[in-house]
Amino acid sequence: MKKMLLTGLMLALSGAGAVKVGVLLPLSGAGSVSGQAARSGYLLALDEINRAGGVLGKPLELEFGDDGSAPAKAVPEFVKLVTVDKVDFMVGGVSSATSIAISGPAKQYNTFMAWIGAAAVPVEDAFADHKYFFHYHPWAYYNFEAILGYFKTLKTQRKAKNIAIAYEDGPFGSAGIDATISAFKKAGFNVVMAEKFKTGSGNFGPLVSKAKAAKPDILYWIGYDTDALPLATEVKQQNLQLGLLYGTPPSWPVGFEKNKLSDNVAGLSLWLPSSPQAESRKFVAAYKKKFGNTTEEYFAPLAYVNLKSLSAAINAAGNTDKDKVAAELAKTNMPTPFGPLTFSKSLKTQYQGFKSGNWLHFQFLGDARVPVYPIRFAQKPMVWGK
Repeated sequence: MKKMLLTGLMLALSGAGAVKVGVLLPLSGAGSVSGQAARSGYLLALDEINRAGGVLGKPLELEFGDDGSAPAKAVPEFVKLVTVDKVDFMVGGVSSATSIAISGPAKQYNTFMAWIGAAAVPVEDAFADHKYFFHYHPWAYYNFEAILGYFKTLKTQRKAKNIAIAYEDGPFGSAGIDATISAFKKAGFNVVMAEKFKTGSGNFGPLVSKAKAAKPDILYWIGYDTDALPLATEVKQQNLQLGLLYGTPPSWPVGFEKNKLSDNVAGLSLWLPSSPQAESRKFVAAYKKKFGNTTEEYFAPLAYVNLKSLSAAINAAGNTDKDKVAAELAKTNMPTPFGPLTFSKSLKTQYQGFKSGNWLHFQFLGDARVPVYPIRFAQKPMVWGK
């Protein structure tokens, strides 16, 4: 764990009374691509916040904790941030499994949480009665609403009828899988396969063989970035003929777009750096200035928005009183790289930020992620393999 402070003149002003925010992220392990992207977003936001005067007149401080993409590591890291480092607020949270694991301590310590990931419905269940839980990322049912809408378009335009589903065996992939299958069937699709796999195992041979026998138009897989390349490799080796290979990992493997196996693979993203929105262009420019490159991982701007909105709410409240900060954060209406951020009720939690309308569908085309749907955001036509 490492304290991150803005250096220079602002550092000299730091001291007792500075607001401390704990950041729990998967900086290692299966979710580390998302976690490292989020870390960069937080550091960029921290720079801007402190250049603008900090929080409550002092530089904002961040305490980073690595949950290791593992519930067993997440719990002690969370408890340390809250009880030893004595942070005033908690942000971060990418993995559903780790978020479920810390739900008990979070409620025990009555921790204020502004959470950027963890979309599985069991997370929503776990935090439904927690009054200081703000959730920025769309829940899984919002994600699926966007996916189903896109697949319905493919059904009309490409005669896509048969869907094979491959899903990882943790909460991210497995929670709600029965409802997913039912929704596809209700929409007129044939679900010709629904097969579970262990994320990170790399063993997709039997699964792809089963899919090949089922002859799907779409292979829809729900897993993590570590699964993308092994699955694409197996699809290629077995010559599985598909209209579309469509995945929903929170992040994609670093450099995946440079691998020929990524050609025409499609996926879902809250944001891409090619977005024409003014706030997106500003974020890309600031990110490139600080880090010397750009990112295509939406957890970077999501973390950036997370910290900026929380700091604005604390300043508006005038102190760190949780009830006052919650009241101010609930009023948020700010432009972001994803569109306007406001909070409203989800099915079970009080404060939900982004929903289904914020998703984009893209394909890896020509070494890049290219938006292909909704049509108003499409930069190239989608490539259909059949």
